[in-house]
Amino acid sequence: MKNVMKFGLALAMIFSVAVVRASEGFSVTSKEGMGKVISFTINETNSVHVSIYNADGAVIFDETTKGKDGKISRTYDLNAFPDGTYFLETETGAKVARRTITLTGKNAKVDETAVAEIAKPVVTNNNGLVSVNIANTNNRPVQIKMYDDANNELYSETLKGESVAKRFNINRAGAKNFTLVMSYNNKTFVETIAAR
Repeated sequence: MKNVMKFGLALAMIFSVAVVRASEGFSVTSKEGMGKVISFTINETNSVHVSIYNADGAVIFDETTKGKDGKISRTYDLNAFPDGTYFLETETGAKVARRTITLTGKNAKVDETAVAEIAKPVVTNNNGLVSVNIANTNNRPVQIKMYDDANNELYSETLKGESVAKRFNINRAGAKNFTLVMSYNNKTFVETIAAR
């Protein structure tokens, strides 16, 4: 289905060959007169998951791409898309950011400021002591669940605060693997942890 949508919308990807100099983090360009073409550069990451959503929240494009030397540059031709509002979502190892794309006539405009930016949870396993740390700057409820390898729910709690931290000792549990499911700010993050 994903490939059909890609083909049906005729989203042509243009791989950028020029070296783009951008400031740290995310840089985006869309130039008037260039058609419905957008470009972005993300520094300090080797992999990024890119999705484009329509105004109804349906995914119309989805890819994971890798870069070199901590930089990823991509250009997308959106001329096949009808005029309207879309969302460009980029997910790196540290965060998920969503920006608005506005297509009108023969122009594309991408807001450089993210309409939503969510720090991903940091999960560490230090000899069976698992720590979960979430920077929850929106101070919205954070739901944390833990499952064993038989999909039995071992823990479930909803926490609130600008910074959420939880620690688990999985040394005494009989399972070989555990799955943490962390949901906040309309996103769900899943992390699998090996006990041994």
